[in-house]
Amino acid sequence: MLSNTIQIKSAMGTTYTDWKNATLRTLDEKTASFDESLHKKVETAYFKRLLEKMATHAASSEALDAFKAEMDAYVASIPNKVGFEDKETRRNFLKKKAKIKSAAITKHKLVNKGFYVSLWIPIGMALGMPWGVAFGNIALGLPIGLAFGLAIGAWLDGKAVKEGRVV
Repeated sequence: MLSNTIQIKSAMGTTYTDWKNATLRTLDEKTASFDESLHKKVETAYFKRLLEKMATHAASSEALDAFKAEMDAYVASIPNKVGFEDKETRRNFLKKKAKIKSAAITKHKLVNKGFYVSLWIPIGMALGMPWGVAFGNIALGLPIGLAFGLAIGAWLDGKAVKEGRVV
């Protein structure tokens, strides 16, 4: 597996860097006239960080090629200010954005800050409720589950930070 990762990194070389720089320029050009609220909808900062991280965290060269194609489609689908008012254009854009974010998490194991905490708190609370019922007090089980979910989520978030997987 390690030799496979090294081969991917060396195979990406300047080709990925050139593509990344061109994509960043296109992204900046398309969003130059956007105000802060539109930048949040487009998640410009997130996708710029994702482009930087993908160079070292691609699962394989095929996955990197798929990411490039999806990213190109995403950047091309970014609507202008007026385009955000059209329901169909906005829906198409949001689908492409969700697809890339999902692929980053599932295929490449890249997560947002606090991803695991937000995932494990509800799981912990759901598992804590039966413990509360077993002890005769649901109100006791919820904070216990919350504490376990928070602890597990914080541990996994810390692990992701150490591994450099946080976008």
